[in-house]
Amino acid sequence: MRLTRRGRIVLVVALVMVSLGWFWLGTRAAGQAAVEGAVTGQVGSSWVEVHEGDTVRPVDTAGLR
Repeated sequence: MRLTRRGRIVLVVALVMVSLGWFWLGTRAAGQAAVEGAVTGQVGSSWVEVHEGDTVRPVDTAGLR
């Protein structure tokens, strides 16, 4: 594929713009996920406190309650 100098410049600028757009969307999605994860009282995975000497069985069954 042969491109003129102007065509190569347009192609590079378009690729840079698309890359920056994807980067911007990714940072917005990560920021939104961080904000949603900070909400208290949200339904989701339960937390289990693990203390010294705990085995896998009590920790596993605590998550099922």
